[in-house]
Amino acid sequence: MNYLKRTFLPHLNLWIAVALVAANLYTWAGALLAAPAPYVVAAVHDPEIVVLLDYIREGNHSGESWQVTLTELEAEQTITWYLARYPQIPFAHPRVRITPDYVGGEGDATIGGLRVHVGGKARVTVADGLPVIQILDLSLPVPGPLRQAIEDEIQAQLQKAQGLPVRFTSAEWYDGRVVVRGTIR
Repeated sequence: MNYLKRTFLPHLNLWIAVALVAANLYTWAGALLAAPAPYVVAAVHDPEIVVLLDYIREGNHSGESWQVTLTELEAEQTITWYLARYPQIPFAHPRVRITPDYVGGEGDATIGGLRVHVGGKARVTVADGLPVIQILDLSLPVPGPLRQAIEDEIQAQLQKAQGLPVRFTSAEWYDGRVVVRGTIR
């Protein structure tokens, strides 16, 4: 017993520190290993969108109608293609869920230097030729004013769509796909 007192008691703080560091390392290793592998899809520009853009570039099509149908996979691939072109956007590994009531999305965002898995649901409608987004749910617990600020910023970014060579007339939402119609400006 005397041996134990001489060996451990003078260094008790050291042993407590070692135990805390080991517990911390064990916890972080468990958390990092429990993280799911990212959902990865190929960066592909949807062929229907490519055909539409090429047709618009030909010119002299003002007022003509167009239609594009996107499945969840095609939306994910197109978003991945877009993100690959703009690496400054802090988002990766998009996953899309399309239903008649909402569009769900999730992926990995870089916030403050940390990669965080985020997700949300939104209702997308068309008004005055532009898409309108209403956020229904966010996986990040944010207060109402911040949620409204995020929604306002999305709307501000969508207002840039006024410069697009197309106008949107409708979006029909089904399980797993969306049919978007519009006219060429």
